[in-house]
Amino acid sequence: MDPALPFDKIATQAVSLGASLVGAAHVVTLLASPSHRRFQIDWRVQEARSVLVLALAHDDAKPEMDWWDNRQGRTPGNRRLIKINRKLKKWFRKTYAVEASELPYNAHQRGVFLKDAAVLAGLGVMGKNNLLVTPQYGPRVRLRALLLDRFVQCTGPLTGFSPCETCEGFCMRACPKEAFAGGAYRHDRCRQQMEKNESDPVVLASPVVGMPTRFKIAYCRLCELACPVGR
Repeated sequence: MDPALPFDKIATQAVSLGASLVGAAHVVTLLASPSHRRFQIDWRVQEARSVLVLALAHDDAKPEMDWWDNRQGRTPGNRRLIKINRKLKKWFRKTYAVEASELPYNAHQRGVFLKDAAVLAGLGVMGKNNLLVTPQYGPRVRLRALLLDRFVQCTGPLTGFSPCETCEGFCMRACPKEAFAGGAYRHDRCRQQMEKNESDPVVLASPVVGMPTRFKIAYCRLCELACPVGR
């Protein structure tokens, strides 16, 4: 069996390309997680060895990184992650003769559940707000992943990091639809707010660089922005 690829060198390269955080997990561990046991997973995922998870910090000072538009990739932040993934893919082939496969964002489109993968890769933990919470940036990150046909040194899960245990519940209080009423996240209430955002897009006086259309959807991030972790 080939030796596991060195994570430190991979992480250094990913960060140099623009990633904020990087982690790795074995696919066999990922497939054993609750979300992946519940749904049919594409055969390409099942035959891979490792998953590399990349996080890009989405600072609330730059909200346009999250605005949805009508271009491929949907948001500027996601387009940036896609570019990082593609450059890493070429780097893996050149440096290690290893094939890396880009994964779509949605698990139902031959991808993986990115939050589960990020937890197993040690980037953070699942918060009460149903989001990945990282020590460095709280929940203010976006994720993409690469599949590898070689084992990579694993980096998680995290230990000793439980920010929600003693938190006052800022995310729950911030939700305009009370999606956390009763203490558990309710997607149907969150969806109501998303539909409201879709019907009331942002109208820009002038185009944002890299976003040529004037109408953007600014989805609600109040629970995410209310979180004090990583400030």
